[in-house]
Amino acid sequence: MKHKILGKLVGNTGDATKLTMVLQDSFSARRGEFVRIMHQERSDEGDVPVLGRITQISRSNMLFNAGFGSGVTELELLPGATVTGENLFAALELVGYRDPVSRQIKIPRRPLDPGASVETVDFQFLSDFYEFNEHTSLHLGNLVGYERGENCVPVFLDVNKLVTEHLAVLAMTGSGKSYTVGRIIERLVAVNNGTVVVFDPHGEYGKALAKGQLNFSGSIDDVEDVRDKEMLPKISDTLLRLQTLGAGISVFTPQNESFRHKYAGKNTQLALQFDHFEMDDVAEILPGLTEPQQRVLDVAIRYWRTTDTTEPRDINRLRHFLADGIEELRSWDDLSEAEAKALSGRSAAVASMKLSRVLNEAQSFYSAAMSTPTDIYSMIGRPSNRQGRLVVVDLQGLSDTAKQVICALLSSEILKAAASKTDPIRPCFLVYEEGHNFAPANGDAVSHRIIKKIAGEGRKFGVGFAIVSQRPSKLDADVTSQCNTLITMRLKNPDDQRFIAKASDMVSKADLDELPSLSTGEALVCGRSIPASLLVKVGTKALIHGGESPEVLRVWGTLSE
Repeated sequence: MKHKILGKLVGNTGDATKLTMVLQDSFSARRGEFVRIMHQERSDEGDVPVLGRITQISRSNMLFNAGFGSGVTELELLPGATVTGENLFAALELVGYRDPVSRQIKIPRRPLDPGASVETVDFQFLSDFYEFNEHTSLHLGNLVGYERGENCVPVFLDVNKLVTEHLAVLAMTGSGKSYTVGRIIERLVAVNNGTVVVFDPHGEYGKALAKGQLNFSGSIDDVEDVRDKEMLPKISDTLLRLQTLGAGISVFTPQNESFRHKYAGKNTQLALQFDHFEMDDVAEILPGLTEPQQRVLDVAIRYWRTTDTTEPRDINRLRHFLADGIEELRSWDDLSEAEAKALSGRSAAVASMKLSRVLNEAQSFYSAAMSTPTDIYSMIGRPSNRQGRLVVVDLQGLSDTAKQVICALLSSEILKAAASKTDPIRPCFLVYEEGHNFAPANGDAVSHRIIKKIAGEGRKFGVGFAIVSQRPSKLDADVTSQCNTLITMRLKNPDDQRFIAKASDMVSKADLDELPSLSTGEALVCGRSIPASLLVKVGTKALIHGGESPEVLRVWGTLSE
């Protein structure tokens, strides 16, 4: 293809983030489009095409100047006269060039030539520039401006880097962040055969299995993208096949009958074994325990394990030892002086009250009334279990504290099992929806510590995570700083924009300026799972997603069906 000249570079070309070009005419280019400039980096090397992106366009006319005031409306031109004096400038930001030897994308170290021609690029040039290995990557969507027809440019994310090096998805409500996560995780499961666990505070993801059956999106005829049109039926068929094999999509819920109705009994009730948790975990989910109260709980759990030698152990027995059975603990001959003193005071009653409140709110611990306890290995699978699975932990309707308790304990068990030297689980990807409630900036959440631990240590054991939030500024900065892939959708709040700029060095000033004007479903993607920052139109999901707002007028009856 012959590349059309759009304009020429003018002014100082020393700053790769602030280049200026003069446009040929007002239809030459649009904001967000890609361009290329030929450049010679060394005297003994040939020219290479440098890719750039138009970040801003300014257009003014000396005849229609604001300084003329109302008088401009009275301006008359002679018949056949043309309006002159128009100024058209575009601001450019360089993406870089492909090094012919290393194939890495590099920013030129020698300034580009003032007066150099700025040319159009075609989809083939962009596809070649962004070299994606489709076998190890996930198709997120298409490049904005090149998202339709035969000339669309697909954008892929490196799965290994995406999963093990953590992901942050940040956007205001209604911009499509949960839909984007839904597309990513269904492909990780159905295409890449992965294990994904979603902590779902509002029951959005669980709607894919509502009424106990897989629920898929509308007609494939409505899908424009050729790749999606081909891939979506395959994803649906794979999920149906996995479902028959006992994998695919499973939903875990607290022990509440309303969930059985929602999933037609196809949900699995959580039955966590309290005696499997370390005292650090227990202290985390019962914040504010005094030292004597911790001693009482420690004694009760030790006595429970000693007297009830057969697993699984009924949580109601622990409750008994802290209430009516307290005399058994006091008469135990394996008590230290400090423990005996703690048991003789009010600490036992307070510890019992705090524990009971958590157990009653969470409704997720094993008792004799349950058939089987929750097994992390059955939930996640071992490396030999080569079947993709999506595990949705539906926390809809629970208190914030109960949601955090379940999230903290399950995350802790997953990390512990992944770190096992003798029997590790298969690598898995955890998704924390409404992440500002699970890992807030002020640290005031019982799940905060374990998420920070996974952020720092999870990669070594094959445990990655995605943190999803509409309020980035309320997230823990230490957690988001560990996310090496960032997907940002429409964000208008200045505090959130400043937080992203501080938390990540992957986002430029021009990228931040794009965020308020992004349309629903458009995302700025940057980080180690992608060659360079790109604006992407996210593709279509196969499964139904429950994050959409209800059509209230139809519900009210104002509109007819």
